[in-house]
Amino acid sequence: MLASIRGTVIQKSDFSVVIDCNGFGVEVLATRRAADLCKVDGQAFLYTYLQISDAGIALYGFADETERRLFKLMILTKGVGGKMAAAVLQCLSPADIISAVERDDPKMLTTVPGIGKKTAERICFELADRIHRKGFEPLAGVSVSTGTSAAKSAGGVLDALESLGFDRASALRAYKQVEAELGELDESSAIMACLRLLQPR
Repeated sequence: MLASIRGTVIQKSDFSVVIDCNGFGVEVLATRRAADLCKVDGQAFLYTYLQISDAGIALYGFADETERRLFKLMILTKGVGGKMAAAVLQCLSPADIISAVERDDPKMLTTVPGIGKKTAERICFELADRIHRKGFEPLAGVSVSTGTSAAKSAGGVLDALESLGFDRASALRAYKQVEAELGELDESSAIMACLRLLQPR
């Protein structure tokens, strides 16, 4: 699998970039954040995912590993292909998507062109199942009591971050910093605050 690409940007549009990679012009369907990293005639590095389907071959580009992992989770959803998952990431940040899933708010996903109510509900339902582990695991280093709503919230936050590719220790450090600076937050707000620390712009 092509996991990343590095080279000179020779062409750019709203939804794709062409990167010169050792003399080959490779077209990459880029998310909004990935496209923002690319300037014509400048050097770019993008995480990538190569998808081969009946519709053909497409190389998708992402700003970071979080976007790529979220994309890979979304395309496991029935009826959601690479182009639709990329469209979601064109319109919404990873934090926005996780927030919608956490709050079971498909309405946010319907703001993406081409996504109707049923598809948005399916994405929310299936992503919630994949982002979170079943049950609750006590967290070493988190100053909450097992079984409290705060502990369950912390568990949900760390599980979501870990499912997006962050190791447990890094996720825990980010959570503790957010807790120290902002106090107790609801789960979706805590996830977004942690993502801002773990994936600064």
